[in-house]
Amino acid sequence: MTVRRTRHGGPAVSAGLLVLLLLAPRTAAQPAAAGADSLADSGISAGRMAVVGLSTAALVTAITVYQENGWWGDNKGPFHFEEAGVYALSVDKVGHFYGAGLGQWVGRKSMEWAGMKEEPAQWWGAGMSFAFQTYIEIRDGYSASWGFDRYDELANLLGALYPVAQYYWEPLRAVNLKLSYHPSPLLGEPGAAPGQTHLVIDDYEGQTYWLAFTPARLMPPDVRDGFPRWLGLAIGYGARDITGPSPYRVWYVGLDLDMTAIIPDSTPLLRTLGELLNFIRLPLPAVQVYPDVIWYGAYF
Repeated sequence: MTVRRTRHGGPAVSAGLLVLLLLAPRTAAQPAAAGADSLADSGISAGRMAVVGLSTAALVTAITVYQENGWWGDNKGPFHFEEAGVYALSVDKVGHFYGAGLGQWVGRKSMEWAGMKEEPAQWWGAGMSFAFQTYIEIRDGYSASWGFDRYDELANLLGALYPVAQYYWEPLRAVNLKLSYHPSPLLGEPGAAPGQTHLVIDDYEGQTYWLAFTPARLMPPDVRDGFPRWLGLAIGYGARDITGPSPYRVWYVGLDLDMTAIIPDSTPLLRTLGELLNFIRLPLPAVQVYPDVIWYGAYF
């Protein structure tokens, strides 16, 4: 297999964000702190905010060590810009948008767990996600094999802000970006840097991103009551043979489920679970419409 320079960022930029996702449902279910632990007049728990801060610092440190050993350490150079707009047929750019939105959700849920109200938590989540993504991009700028990619950074910004836009404008909540994944031959193959191998986050051949529409969210109330609120339609996009001489795009159309409409939001844990699962397109019927027509009873 031909080894080409790869852009890392993938669906979540780092597996560390997935660690936070596993923690989020458990912490969100705990009761709000009060009394001496709360910051004056804000309802924010000083103790929980300290946990969020320390956890974030530990996570960034762990990611830095991992990236330094696997991506940056023996691959340094002067800071420079380098755009890779067509790499992986732009699947990596969609991944940056998706990862920034996922990071915004993690940051928002963390701040809400600490006692922050939803509106400022939306902005804090966006800022935390964008700051993290920008840090990674700046470090890439000092890599001889990559560079600071301004298109990646734009995708990071838009992805972090999209959930905020959904908060303020309800029709946008009917449109969400989801991910499905199955390992491709690229997984585990050598990358550009010494000792680096392709992981799930940059296995772009195995990733399919879905623009999911939930029609019921756009219907007037009198029509909405007779239509399944959980039923949706999704358009999928991916790239195949990206390290070969003739990479090509693949497009899909399939059914989708709005998990926030299926899982009740009666408790913080269930609400968090529904939101988390809504980042994933579960195995459902789909049809590949390009370059060939292929029907799938369940595609993931």
